[in-house]
Amino acid sequence: MEKTIGTKYGGINSKVGELLVNRLLPNRYMDAVGPFVFLDHLYPSVQKPKTPAAPTGQFAHPHRGIATFSYVFSGALEHFDSNGQHGIVEEGGAQWMNAGNGIIHDEHFSPDFQARGGIMHGLQFWINLPAENKAQKPDYMAIQAGDIPEVILPNEAGIMRIVIGACGDNKSPVKTFSEQFLYHIKLNPKSSFMYTTNVGLEYAAFVPSDEVIINGKAISKSEIVSFANTDGDISFTNNNITEVDLVLFGGAPYTEAIFAEGPFVMNSRLEIAHAYRDFFNGDYGKIKYEESRIN
Repeated sequence: MEKTIGTKYGGINSKVGELLVNRLLPNRYMDAVGPFVFLDHLYPSVQKPKTPAAPTGQFAHPHRGIATFSYVFSGALEHFDSNGQHGIVEEGGAQWMNAGNGIIHDEHFSPDFQARGGIMHGLQFWINLPAENKAQKPDYMAIQAGDIPEVILPNEAGIMRIVIGACGDNKSPVKTFSEQFLYHIKLNPKSSFMYTTNVGLEYAAFVPSDEVIINGKAISKSEIVSFANTDGDISFTNNNITEVDLVLFGGAPYTEAIFAEGPFVMNSRLEIAHAYRDFFNGDYGKIKYEESRIN
């Protein structure tokens, strides 16, 4: 039996600096999928080679109460934060940052990618933290492509990358504080794959570009579907003559109160006020770009 599709959503375009992104989560149909409360799709964009420019802090911004997660389909990202952390990840890699009790970060194209140019394409998620973890000291991980385990799908259907969470004995190095998963499935041409879901978990699938048939419905071009809280499997079919990408993600429902405003996701309006107060008081620190790069 196939799991019932609940909603399908195409997102809303928005500019982030000079880049165009598709805002997919939250939306009028779904506030969250498991602990995932935010999803932006950075559309593929051609970046021409140029002289690398050092970050100026123009796009640095704060977060609190969430883990930010950037996944790179192609291109490369460099990260700096006010906790002194620095990292660079390329195609197939990811950046995870626990904002905890408050941090400022800056994410932009890496110097090497600026110099060589290419196609930048990626996703950014916000993962809501349990209340006890919102009070922790911030943390950061740069996950390279080779750090992410891959599972070969049955019948030569493709591969599944275990980006967050686990699948059988394969476990992602990304830190988690609740039951959650994020899989990048690369489905071969003219192939199908059936995924067995677990009762009690929430599921959504995102298709960045080429069409995938999900439980009988055609999904493509930066669309997201969520699934009803029913038993059943999820089928993925690629009728194209080229490989297609899709992302399956979700986890255990977030049961605590959610209050989100700007870059902060907390458990009460008072905590939101404290998040702004502490930021404007300078408690999140400052990014020291050169010192971070050396470290």
